[in-house]
Amino acid sequence: MNKYILITMMLLLTVLSYADQGVRIGNRHFDDEELREGFEAYLTYLNPGHISSRDSLSLFAHYFDELIGMYIYDTAIAEGMVQVSEEELEQEILTNPPQGMLSIADFQSNGAFDKEKYQQALKQNPAFKASVMNFSREVFAYKKLLNSLRSKATIDTQEVRIKWMQQGSKVDAKIICFDYNKLDHITADSTDARLLYEQNKDNYKRTKGRNLLYVSLTGESSRANSGRMEEIEQQSRILQNAALAKGLLAAASEKAYEVHETPFFSAGDDIIRGIGKDNELVAMVFAAKPGDVLPIYKNPFGDYYVIQVKSEAEEYYIPFEMEYDVLMHQARQQKRKDALKEIVHQFIRQNEYNQYLNAAQRDGYTIVDAKDISLDGSIEGIGKVEILNRTIMGSPEQSYSPLIEHNGFFYLAWVENRSIRNERAWQIQKEELLSDALKEAQEKYLDDWYIERYNNLDIQYPKVLQGK
Repeated sequence: MNKYILITMMLLLTVLSYADQGVRIGNRHFDDEELREGFEAYLTYLNPGHISSRDSLSLFAHYFDELIGMYIYDTAIAEGMVQVSEEELEQEILTNPPQGMLSIADFQSNGAFDKEKYQQALKQNPAFKASVMNFSREVFAYKKLLNSLRSKATIDTQEVRIKWMQQGSKVDAKIICFDYNKLDHITADSTDARLLYEQNKDNYKRTKGRNLLYVSLTGESSRANSGRMEEIEQQSRILQNAALAKGLLAAASEKAYEVHETPFFSAGDDIIRGIGKDNELVAMVFAAKPGDVLPIYKNPFGDYYVIQVKSEAEEYYIPFEMEYDVLMHQARQQKRKDALKEIVHQFIRQNEYNQYLNAAQRDGYTIVDAKDISLDGSIEGIGKVEILNRTIMGSPEQSYSPLIEHNGFFYLAWVENRSIRNERAWQIQKEELLSDALKEAQEKYLDDWYIERYNNLDIQYPKVLQGK
């Protein structure tokens, strides 16, 4: 045995000595000796030379992956996905000699393999023919299985054509970017936010809501109270018992506690304003009835709450105050977008067509010099904006695109040059392109088939490979 292979095997013997007897691929079990012998043969075939223990482990992982592959293919063949007849196997060895035959001296002429000598030996020596057939049977079955699977893949000629056209079309352009975010001098006030709320009030409409009355007793969240937890818990219980008897408002009034009221919320919400985020508490509220006093609630910060379900509503609106910050942000954005629209149209009106780039540079607008723009590509500095790419791709060379608006941004692109695939080029390369597309689809079909089988296979890896 090659001395480097011997060293590698010794390294692997160490890690395999910790393996259990449960190594399994499907219903095929492997013991340590079988794995060692198989891996030894695998290394002899690869002849990797001197390798480290880490590389040895990596090779062993590859070897085990090949065992999995063989099991998957063998199982498919056993299931009858393909069948090998003696006639087709005979034809296979006749036309495609096994690799091992190519170096046999008896089949050489002038230093090269002589196919006629090989075929003559098959015809004249039945025992030799039988041995070659037996040697090739399994490999041919694999080959037939793979070809059978690949044959199931199909392609759509029109889809291939369209994709080829799109991927090969490239455009260089200079793009003027009008960004509303840069209009930071434009702000919004509460009147703008209120108007936006009223205009979109249906968006804040909810159904089947409830609201709560509650008293909070600060516990661990207050440094001053952190040592009084038993006392505070006792106060909570006293208040809860009183609330059960006469209602929370009356009980709290007698003891001078401040009662708070939550906004309405729905069963699908996970947060109760004023109390906190707790799905279990929300579920408890909707399992109770209006007027019910809930069990004492302790939040994650150690504060206690005595809670009573106040009322329910068939429909309600999220209060303006709760959405105020979001509405202010939206109102500010909308005012800037509206202002930008007028600014851009004024830019178009006041500047000559052939001076747009100079005017944009003068006015301080961002100009992106984009190369190789494609239909589905991303433009550096802008990102992937489908309508922008599509408009640029459809605009003539040495001209400006139409004004493009997307999510409040405006773009104006000067198309410098184009490299467009056309129908004539498609017709010239059609057969080769379809052949390549079919090969790609066939390999994908084969990969998908293998992955599906692999995912459904129960495998117990050797311990040394577990977690890899």
